[in-house]
Amino acid sequence: MSFIISSMQITKTNKTIISGIVIIILFGIYVFFDRKSKEQEQTTVANTDQVVAPTTITDSKNIISAESTGGTYKIEQVPIVENKGVPQPIPDLNRPVTSADYVPVSPEAKARASENILALQENLKKNPVDLPAWLDLGMYQKMAGDYQGTVLSWQYAGKISPANFISFANLGNLYAYFLKDNGLAEMYYKQAISKDSTQSYLYTQLAEVYRDIFKDNAKAKVIIDEGLSKIPNDVNLLQMKASLSTL
Repeated sequence: MSFIISSMQITKTNKTIISGIVIIILFGIYVFFDRKSKEQEQTTVANTDQVVAPTTITDSKNIISAESTGGTYKIEQVPIVENKGVPQPIPDLNRPVTSADYVPVSPEAKARASENILALQENLKKNPVDLPAWLDLGMYQKMAGDYQGTVLSWQYAGKISPANFISFANLGNLYAYFLKDNGLAEMYYKQAISKDSTQSYLYTQLAEVYRDIFKDNAKAKVIIDEGLSKIPNDVNLLQMKASLSTL
C-alpha cells in the first residue's frame, strides 16, 4: 500500500514538472513571436513614414506638392504666382506716346516729354511698384498730350498705393479740365479727399470745379464747409469761403 501511494506521488510530481516545463516553453515561444511581430510592425511604420513624407516638386510652370493623408497621397497643383505683390495687369511699359489730335503740343515739348517717358518706363520695368515714377510718368504723358496714357498711369498708381491721394486728385483735375467728364472729375476728387481729409487744396480745387465748370456755387460752398469741419481755421479754405460768399 505504501509503495502504491509513493508511486502516485511521484507520478503527480512528474506531471507537475512536465506541465511547468511546457508552460515555460509555450511562454518563450509567445515572447519570441510577439517580439518578432513588433519588430516587423516598427519596420513597416518606418518604411511607411519614409514613403509618404510630404514632398515638393517644382517645375517651370507649377508647384506640385504631395502630402500624406491617412497613409495616402494628396496631390495638389498650385500655379506659381509671378510678381507677387504687384497688381496685375501692369500698363504697357512699351507704350509709345500717343498724343490726341485735339491737343496742341509743340514738337519740342513732345520730344522732351517723350525722353522722360522712355526713361521712366525703363525704370518701372525694373520696379513696377515705384509710386513716384508712376506719378511722374502720368505727368509727362499729360505734357505730351497723351491723356489716355496719363489715365492708365495714374489709375495704376492708385492700385499699387490705394491710400495715396495724389493720383486721385490728379485724375480729378484731368477729367475736369482736359477730358471734360464732370462725373469722373467729381468722383476722383471725392476719392482723394477720402484718402486724406486734411489736404486743404483738395477742397479748394473741387470747389473751383463746382464753381467754374459745374456752375454750381451751392456745391462749392458745401465742400468748403466740409473742409473747414476737418481743418478748422485753414487760411486757404477761409479765403475760398469768403470769395464764394460774394457770389
